[in-house]
Amino acid sequence: MIAKEIIINGIQDVSLVERKIHPESLQDTECLIETAVSLISPGTELSRVFGLKPGATYPVSPGYCSVGTIQAKGDRISHVQVGDRVLFSGPHASRQIYDYTKSDGGILFPLDPALSNEEGAFLMMCWIAMNGILPAEVKLGDRVVVFGLGALGLVLSILYQEMGVDVLAVDPVKERCALAKAMGITATLDCAPAQQIDAIMSHTDQQGADIVVDATGLSVCILSSFEVAAKNGQVLLLGSPRTPFTTDVTPYLNMIHRKMLTVRGSFNRLYPYQEQEGSRLSITRSLHYLSGLLIQKKINVSHFISHIIPPEEAMAGYAGLMHHKEEYTGVIIQWKTQGGEEL
Repeated sequence: MIAKEIIINGIQDVSLVERKIHPESLQDTECLIETAVSLISPGTELSRVFGLKPGATYPVSPGYCSVGTIQAKGDRISHVQVGDRVLFSGPHASRQIYDYTKSDGGILFPLDPALSNEEGAFLMMCWIAMNGILPAEVKLGDRVVVFGLGALGLVLSILYQEMGVDVLAVDPVKERCALAKAMGITATLDCAPAQQIDAIMSHTDQQGADIVVDATGLSVCILSSFEVAAKNGQVLLLGSPRTPFTTDVTPYLNMIHRKMLTVRGSFNRLYPYQEQEGSRLSITRSLHYLSGLLIQKKINVSHFISHIIPPEEAMAGYAGLMHHKEEYTGVIIQWKTQGGEEL
């Protein structure tokens, strides 16, 4: 059986290749899945395509936000059935043999029929954004600052507003702040980075924010997070820092010490996939909750997905997300037509 797959061969070198897969030798924990759509991750994938992560190796199979239909499965997989449409964390490929027990952060989640394929793929980004909330202690009346209004920051701001707290969403790109307002995020700040700290402190009556989340992965924004956090505040690092940054860290360590800040790494590996003894939080619980918000359009995917492209245009999608952020808010790769035919 032949599968098409997107490969990053090196910096700005992306290709669509064909390879053979062998479903006749399916193992007990493996599935054969035919992909309908997959979503480009603007953080992880762009860092590889444009060489932002020092020491990254190539070639690599990118992607982890895919929706497809299970064609066959191993005997030890019981929570999904053949014919189910699922969200899974497999790479960009037309079909693949997938083992969620071995995949890094593996997810194999049956989708609600009310969700479109695009909503299903975006559900993965919603889950990643939710890690900017779950580790925090959130109280009514808290002030929350979110740095960065890419997909993660936008979803995170919506989720915090759903909890009834005072959210200030910050991004220097005016178009992103305008999009945030169109989504119902009431307080945004679009000034230049050099002016952000003073503006945030003014917004919080010079008290700072109880919770600050960096959704950019930029080291300079992480340092700003320490500056605008209130005493006894919480700083959550949702974005992954990738590019080198040199500064004197002593003043910022002093801020953490003297303001008694709690700093949490909010990487999406903290919770088990399914509920386990000793942890009432799980990925599946969060995915069910987020599915409801997507169905209710409280998170409206039409605001997030700007382009749907065939796999042959993957490099154009990467370039748009990297260089035209005001136009490219999200890119879906379409592997099948609406009639179910492979592109």
